[in-house]
Amino acid sequence: MNVRVVLDTSALLAYSRLDSMAVGELIRIVEEDDEAAFVGVPAGSFLAAHRVLDPDERDRLVDLATMSDGAAVILPLLGTDAVEVAELEAIEAAEPGAVGIGHAIVEAGRLSATLATYRGDTARRWLAEEDVLDLSS
Repeated sequence: MNVRVVLDTSALLAYSRLDSMAVGELIRIVEEDDEAAFVGVPAGSFLAAHRVLDPDERDRLVDLATMSDGAAVILPLLGTDAVEVAELEAIEAAEPGAVGIGHAIVEAGRLSATLATYRGDTARRWLAEEDVLDLSS
């Protein structure tokens, strides 16, 4: 599976709440650029976003994550990654709104994909500058 971009919780929230067109445009670009490429939705980030969204917003999130003909795919939390994700989550828990970013960081690194986020400063503590697409810029 060719995952080019991983969306963290902040990107999933912005997409689901219609706060910004950036995530939707990014998904479209990935889809148009390469039919075999996907946008990854880490299960941990999906769960963190789902928990705080209202029903209409949740529907948009579920639609994104379950598009059978779309460019998005759910990335499972593998047992081998669980400890690293838990440690990142514990470190970042002090930062409000950072829940779910740990799984996105691990997946972006493991898949050599770009992490799309509105929390660029947090992501750059763990990933190289060129591996972070800061959507807030």
